Amino acid sequence: MLVGVVYFGNIIRKQTILIITITFFAILGWTGCNSIKPSKLNSVEPVDVGLSWQECPVTEGFNWTQAETCFSHPMPLWNDEEKINFGIQIDMESFQLAIGNDVYETRVNDDLFLKQKYTLYKNKNAIQSLSGEFTSFSPNRSLQNIGGKAVWEFSDGNTATIIYDGLDVRSLYDLDKAFSPYGLDGKLIFVGEKSNKYFIVYVGQKVRTDFDKVMIAYCCEPMLWSVQYGQEKYLFWGSRNEQWYIIEITPSQK
Repeated sequence: MLVGVVYFGNIIRKQTILIITITFFAILGWTGCNSIKPSKLNSVEPVDVGLSWQECPVTEGFNWTQAETCFSHPMPLWNDEEKINFGIQIDMESFQLAIGNDVYETRVNDDLFLKQKYTLYKNKNAIQSLSGEFTSFSPNRSLQNIGGKAVWEFSDGNTATIIYDGLDVRSLYDLDKAFSPYGLDGKLIFVGEKSNKYFIVYVGQKVRTDFDKVMIAYCCEPMLWSVQYGQEKYLFWGSRNEQWYIIEITPSQK
């Protein structure tokens, strides 16, 4: 009789453990799915999100003379006020940025097979890691304060993304790649890529039309014709139907 009671008790305990385990993983799976469920990128006109959009067809190749003529100003550069929004480069692979009482850092902390592991830390606690290869430039591109949130740009030519407030925008908006973040009017703007199409993302919306190509470069002379930003201006070269354009985006009130 005692053996039967012990046996029955063991069955109950195993069933209880099994139920708890199944429930735990069900909750974990539900939470994970909701945490990475991408938001839909609705297409909007610039005016709908408080932007002004100017573009001119490129007729003389990639050069700033035509861009300056089109927009009536020289190439935008960071001013002293903007420079404080960018992290201090500690070495070729590391940045440090203070936002209020919080200190953010990006650095290499592991060597992987043919790649390295790069990690974003907040107050020495790891919050996001990415792997990439140092080729002619470091994939650890920049660390910025945009609207009080840490924004980490990462690109090694294959993997390209932006970590915004601890979240990978590829998962957040169902993108293949993301490039060139900037704080326009205190809000995140960047170039997104999905299914070999490029477009501008601002405040979680896709602005205007797709491009067949957007000029993106991180090294050498092509950087002159890559995305440029500063002084509340975001400029890039994009092609549609085999025609290249130079585009400038600014807040509507600017």
